[in-house]
Amino acid sequence: MTGRGPWKFWSTLACIVLLLMVDSTLAGRMLQQQASRQRRLQASSDDRAIPWHAPPVQSFLVSDGSWVDCIPIEGQISAHHPTLTDHIIQMMPTSPRRSSGLTRRSDLHPQLFAREHGGCPDGSIPVQRADPNRPLLKKTQSPVSIQAVDNAGTTREIHEYAVTGLPESPQSYSGAYSIFSVNGPDLGVVATDFSLSQVWVVDGYYNDSTLSTIEVGWQKYPDIHQNEDQPLAPHLFVYWTNNAYNQVNETGIHGCYNLECPGFVQVNNKWVIGGAMPSYTTLAQNAQAESEVEIEVLYDPTQFVWWLFLNNDPVGYWPSSIYEGGRLGGSAHQVQWGGEVFFLKDANTVAHSKTAMGSGAFPAAGYPVAAYQRNITFADATGNFFYPNPATLDGLDTKQVTDPLCYDISIQLGNFVNWGTYFFFGGSGGNNPGCVGKL
Repeated sequence: MTGRGPWKFWSTLACIVLLLMVDSTLAGRMLQQQASRQRRLQASSDDRAIPWHAPPVQSFLVSDGSWVDCIPIEGQISAHHPTLTDHIIQMMPTSPRRSSGLTRRSDLHPQLFAREHGGCPDGSIPVQRADPNRPLLKKTQSPVSIQAVDNAGTTREIHEYAVTGLPESPQSYSGAYSIFSVNGPDLGVVATDFSLSQVWVVDGYYNDSTLSTIEVGWQKYPDIHQNEDQPLAPHLFVYWTNNAYNQVNETGIHGCYNLECPGFVQVNNKWVIGGAMPSYTTLAQNAQAESEVEIEVLYDPTQFVWWLFLNNDPVGYWPSSIYEGGRLGGSAHQVQWGGEVFFLKDANTVAHSKTAMGSGAFPAAGYPVAAYQRNITFADATGNFFYPNPATLDGLDTKQVTDPLCYDISIQLGNFVNWGTYFFFGGSGGNNPGCVGKL
């Protein structure tokens, strides 16, 4: 028996070495396969004067009259951004998201396209079809600078706000989260007005044109959805700017709505950026419960991108490289939540626009009549999430209301189980006799 000891030892050792060699070979092959599966942005080559998506692999007609094109994920418009040439697409985040606080009342997807068609084929993303020759619509300002913008001396672009946020603090914030009620406010002038609920992640400053933002929420903006039979439903939107909302140039690299210019990189095959959200409540419906959508923006320090989550789905991201001068390069100096209304005002017009904010009800109406955002949380520079103190959100430097007789906001805490920090917001604009249009 003692003679067999060395033989068994060396035999066992040889087997272990052989297994390690096999495992190493398999691991190498897996790494090679993984590398070969990496998807890279590849700009399509065509004769268009401006950057656009690659040709679709499939297209779907949605019941609201819109078309959704399924674009190869590598050929989406962001491939044309100069900082994203041959960019390796990040299919999943590496940073943990905030735990969901949404109590879903239905398994239905919040958007028409996914309800009716399920999603795009694997390897493609849904893009709402738009006329590539239509001028890109843009914002003109942020709630950090509430003012009227002159337009040729005859009309003014008016932005009004009911917004709250965190104090300005350089390199302090890396994420924002809330659960939005989804509402259908009435518009005074359907052709030009918009009304929205959103979150802002902000870096830089308006006055020196360095303002850089990540913005996401829902809006009613028929001018973007002119080809739809029912454009007055609220639509999911994203927006970004890296130069304080200055005009997008011919290369389209300074910011835009949705996927109309290179910048935001989408990976999800079900969510349509710019798509209709059919589950919503209007003031007239006075629903017993309001529809909701869960929105989160979070920086991933491993990938150097800002991820967008919708109902916990990682939908896509803003690479930090699309921002200039190091802005939004891992942190932001301000986070804001709230509502915004836009309308055009003639120089001779005294009356205020009748475009409503939120549901059209003022905050005092409460649930389920007034619009709200609940479970408001923010991520600090390390990525940890916290509920903000309502007193902080209600401070003179954090709560901004253009005219409380037109639109208002009310920050609260603890009056509803599992709502955390929240606020009601909105108003009826010029439908309220006290709203006289001071701008």
